[in-house]
Amino acid sequence: MPVATPPTGTGGSEARPTPTAQPTLAAAFDDLDQFRAALRPEFAGDVDLFLSATRYNIEVTLRFNPDGSATLTGRERIRYANQQAFALDDIYLMLWPNGGAQYLSRMKLGRVTVAGSEVQPVMESDDLAARLPLPAPLAPDESVDLSAEFTVEAFPGVDANGVARFGLTNGILLAPTFYPLIPRIVDGEWQTMPAPPGGDTTNSDTALYVWRVTAPSDLVIVATGTVVASEQSGDTQTQTLVTGPMRDLALVVGPLQLTQRTVDGIALNAYVLEQNAVFAEKMLDYAEGQVKTLEAGVGPYPFAELDLVDTPGPAGIEYPGEVFIGIGDGSDFFEVATVHEVGHQWFYSLIGDDQLMEPWLDEAAATYTEVLYSENIHGPRAARGMLDFFWDALSFTDQPDLPIGRPVADYADYGTIVYLKGALFFDALRREMGDETFFAFLHNYYDAYRYGFATSKDFQAVAEQTCACDLGALFDLWVYNGGTVTKP
Repeated sequence: MPVATPPTGTGGSEARPTPTAQPTLAAAFDDLDQFRAALRPEFAGDVDLFLSATRYNIEVTLRFNPDGSATLTGRERIRYANQQAFALDDIYLMLWPNGGAQYLSRMKLGRVTVAGSEVQPVMESDDLAARLPLPAPLAPDESVDLSAEFTVEAFPGVDANGVARFGLTNGILLAPTFYPLIPRIVDGEWQTMPAPPGGDTTNSDTALYVWRVTAPSDLVIVATGTVVASEQSGDTQTQTLVTGPMRDLALVVGPLQLTQRTVDGIALNAYVLEQNAVFAEKMLDYAEGQVKTLEAGVGPYPFAELDLVDTPGPAGIEYPGEVFIGIGDGSDFFEVATVHEVGHQWFYSLIGDDQLMEPWLDEAAATYTEVLYSENIHGPRAARGMLDFFWDALSFTDQPDLPIGRPVADYADYGTIVYLKGALFFDALRREMGDETFFAFLHNYYDAYRYGFATSKDFQAVAEQTCACDLGALFDLWVYNGGTVTKP
């Protein structure tokens, strides 16, 4: 698997002090109260829905190296409960820093234990997946404790790569899903497939996290969740964080400046490079407009904060509670990217879906939230102009009749079909239902699948239940089978 190696003589010539790891973080898996701090007070009770959810306890220490690379050294403890109707003979860990071109990184496992005993992982898919044999079958509703030590080497080049989401850019480390992650079980099988090029990568069930990161004190840490403790010792700093119910974590460390705004009890945090400080308030304006749009149109954002991070390289990538935004020159696309990625906090983070097999459920939805935002902030004419642009783009693609509901790997023009034609399907559904019923459907869909996972059939079922109508022909034309669609 190719990775980007640091160019000779770039990335800084002096090493920062090596952070000193702190004493082991207690794995208080049974203390549900600790996770409530990451939720708005009115949603603190949501933690009680996750008595059997996977719990992660993670410690990671970051070192920036003289050659321009960075090293993450970590250990995690996991409590995993079998929520299947059958016994499990093994458990998988996904090592996403080994995930191909989108990851300028390599991960290695150290000591791994299952139920207190050391095991030898069976590495698969070019070290993307690690299978951990269980000492005895794990029966339904039973749980097991795991632990793993890990090291990740991250390399520069995100800004030049064009597709990378993990690595270094402009002195910033981008490290999403930097730790071994338990994947989902789909149709009785662990979902350990490599991600195809062009789409998102990870699928994981909602879990609860307590974690701690140690990094150089002259840099800013941006991390999923809410900080509950922090300390500084010499040249290093340590933050301890907790999350509410979230699918995974993202970590960013770099020379960033914070501008903060509170909206409806949510702390919106804009972290930008010094040269982009002039754009921080705009970033917050766009995020505030989208949060208000989707809280009204879909459902509430339950978490205490949302981080927006200036990341030269990626135009925009979403993670639970944290989004990466390439500000660039502050053009109109900066607004679109911010709005789209904030939209993913509802469609992917809260309402989960299979990003590999049915990506339209979050990408088409997030693209249509751009339309809802435009309608709410800039007016109906602006929203109609956006839809006209989508129709024009569809007319220029080679296969405009393709359905939107296929896996990522099936598309040559993934962006046009899944994002743009997908958003046009949402608009067609809205016209079929009428506004009142359509927005009632979005609220019902949110209520049914918040923190869960939805499929295309689930989406259709909620829509038909809401409108008390048969939408089969519409879904066949747009989602399942395809065919010629015409502009209204």
